[in-house]
Amino acid sequence: MKNCSRLHSVSASLLPCVLLAFVLTQTSSAYGLLMKNRSVVLHASRTLITLPCPPSAHSISGSCRNELGYEVTLTSETKDFHKKATYTYVVTGGQVVGEGSEVTWELSGVGPGIYTATVEVRDNNKNHADSSVTVTVAACSDCVTPFFCPTMTITCYDRVKAGTPITCRLNLRAPPWIHVSAYKWSARSSNDLDLSETIKSNDGYASIPTSGLGGHVIYTTVEVKGIDPSCNSTASGSTRVEP
Repeated sequence: MKNCSRLHSVSASLLPCVLLAFVLTQTSSAYGLLMKNRSVVLHASRTLITLPCPPSAHSISGSCRNELGYEVTLTSETKDFHKKATYTYVVTGGQVVGEGSEVTWELSGVGPGIYTATVEVRDNNKNHADSSVTVTVAACSDCVTPFFCPTMTITCYDRVKAGTPITCRLNLRAPPWIHVSAYKWSARSSNDLDLSETIKSNDGYASIPTSGLGGHVIYTTVEVKGIDPSCNSTASGSTRVEP
């Protein structure tokens, strides 16, 4: 009985220590919950919008059609927030449509510039975090007006005897700011024979051999390089080859 009494005494003395350790463990766990790293990251579906050319102009490269419109999807990616958290969006241009973690940022009507969207997330436990993203609205860099198109025609011999070369000349009228980079001549006979390799050309002039082509019509074409794609850049002429 003496030993049992001693054992009871030792257990009783350890009980406060055990209770203290349990309390400290629980307190540490609760503190860990309070110290969660709550955060939000705002994502944009795209960060560049290129404006189309004005109605009186067009893009040389054809890359400024703005087929995607002016809408940007904003998505808020949160960590450790309550499911019923609230999302508040502030933008420096355009307007936000919708609510919650995914909304639409409508930027129609804004001019070129860099615009910022910011989201602030809050929950019932007074936790909050914010994040921002920028979108650039840029003007098209290669807009041109169509009335700068040059005019061009080809003057070729109306008819020649077989064996006599056909001489063709390009008549080009273009504004001084248009710089022609190259001339590409081609020719084909009425029996669908490609004569392009036989042509001797010097920029705006071309000579096409006609040996063995009696009784056929030769169709000659020149393509002028360096002209806006929206303008006509080719001209054609025809010559009858007499036997």
